[in-house]
Amino acid sequence: MKYNFAKVTNSRLMGSMGLLICWSEGEDNIYQHFLLDAEGLGIADYVSLKNPSKDEAYMEEQRLMGGLGSDIITISEEEALFLVKHFGRKTIEWEKELPGVVDEYIEIINNYETNLIIEDLYPIICKDVKEEIEFINYMTMRFIGWDRECLRYFSGSEEISNMHITSINGTLLKNTVTCKGDGKFVSEALYEDEDGYYICKIAFNIIKEANKFKISSMLVTDKEAMYDFEVFDEISKEEFVAIYNIVDIDKFIDKFYIDNPFTLKSEMDEGILFTRFNFNNNHVKEEVYVINNDIKAVYYQMGNEFFVGTYNQRDRMYINKILQNNYKEFLNMKDEYYFEENALYDFAESGSNDFEDFLS
Repeated sequence: MKYNFAKVTNSRLMGSMGLLICWSEGEDNIYQHFLLDAEGLGIADYVSLKNPSKDEAYMEEQRLMGGLGSDIITISEEEALFLVKHFGRKTIEWEKELPGVVDEYIEIINNYETNLIIEDLYPIICKDVKEEIEFINYMTMRFIGWDRECLRYFSGSEEISNMHITSINGTLLKNTVTCKGDGKFVSEALYEDEDGYYICKIAFNIIKEANKFKISSMLVTDKEAMYDFEVFDEISKEEFVAIYNIVDIDKFIDKFYIDNPFTLKSEMDEGILFTRFNFNNNHVKEEVYVINNDIKAVYYQMGNEFFVGTYNQRDRMYINKILQNNYKEFLNMKDEYYFEENALYDFAESGSNDFEDFLS
């Protein structure tokens, strides 16, 4: 096959990246889409398209990359194939299953030869972090995610890269960063581990070399367990929920997903959930980082009802105005609710088919 182009998201600091490689063979164009994960999966998803239309190619690219909140960077054939090999080897090392039609890329994992190492790719696959708070949040995220490779790159220390407090690749739910001056910071990290929720403090000492931040030292306190309801209180936020009646469900859902391929589509017991993320990761720059602050809206279709959850007045006005303008032949406003804490996702996950009963 003849190599045409490849591109990748510079979202490595968030733990995952989208990779697209395009080939041609005779009159055929082949698009390989990989989701690369650094927190225990390696290659997390794989889809290939043969001779897709322009719209089909765009939709799949947006499905893979649109929700990662990052820039998309053009890379070389060598760099692209190295990433497939590197993350494919991780999948095998971590004893996970390679996804999709494995025969389409296993040859790269097994036999591709290059002198590249993963550190050569970091300036490409990691965004350029300009602010100290943002760097501390990312490093806290990598520490909780048990991301040895990333910690090693940003510290140059095997000792720091081997530090961990989680039993698995944990998830950082909330982080509060306090600056102590002179490159010293303390993270108060609330996270999910294999057996529950915990909070701990992490002290960082950071320096800047060649205009790049690095960790010079780290110190971690003992962890303390937290109850589920305490965690919910910490990460929950106000929510505005609008409910519409749908006319012609199938046509509406098809058009909605074609118009919004960057949403994360999830099949639930009673309907379909669409999560729309912000197109950037600016929430990582905040002194108080919360995992769900990158969500702009949640849409849930259940039967002939369409629920829309937003998290501030500006997005409430913007999202609902778009829906009412673009889908006026399909949607009729039924009700609106305000909640001090998230409700819509819990409803979709509950398996209930009656919103009023769920609230009572």
